[in-house]
Amino acid sequence: MTLTPHQRTVLNYIREFQQKRGYSPSLSDLAVAFDVRSKNAVAKVVNALVRESHLHKDPKGRIKIIDPIESEGHAQPMTLPLFGPISAGFAAPVEEQAEELVTLDDYLVRDRNTTFLLRVRGDSMIDAGIFQGDLVVVQRGKEPRPEDIVVAVLDGEFTLKKLKRQKGKYYLQAENPAYPDMYALDELQVAGVVTSVIRRY
Repeated sequence: MTLTPHQRTVLNYIREFQQKRGYSPSLSDLAVAFDVRSKNAVAKVVNALVRESHLHKDPKGRIKIIDPIESEGHAQPMTLPLFGPISAGFAAPVEEQAEELVTLDDYLVRDRNTTFLLRVRGDSMIDAGIFQGDLVVVQRGKEPRPEDIVVAVLDGEFTLKKLKRQKGKYYLQAENPAYPDMYALDELQVAGVVTSVIRRY
């Protein structure tokens, strides 16, 4: 069934509301937004969207947009509400409503086809905030620049270090003073640039 212009307007409003605030609008919110006195009029539109599988109602009557991909049984990207900011110094009031919804795939991965994960072993990058057991998100094909943290191939062996350049010569630097700088005897290549770090506590 083709949606009426009014139904599509309501559906688009609900979608934008959820994206901005991280939760669904109530019937009262919709009534105010569309300047109608009766929530019953809004409820009729919502129920029509539910029947046509554009919305879902939970047992408490809260509504949720149904993504077409989700309705076909495919996995959805993980999207979570973003609150904040939160002070890491002195305590400060925090916004209780979500600012927006963040899709972790989009936040962490720039290009799915050129991105991979590596699990870190060792402590040579601890001063960069990368610890043993962390996962680093690595992008292939990204142009490496000095000061980037890279997955490098140094004389045939892989390592995770900061790329440095001095007097036109590239070398690798650990982020731990216990480790020396690393220079290639034969060849230094960059297999990918680290774009994010993932740690589970």
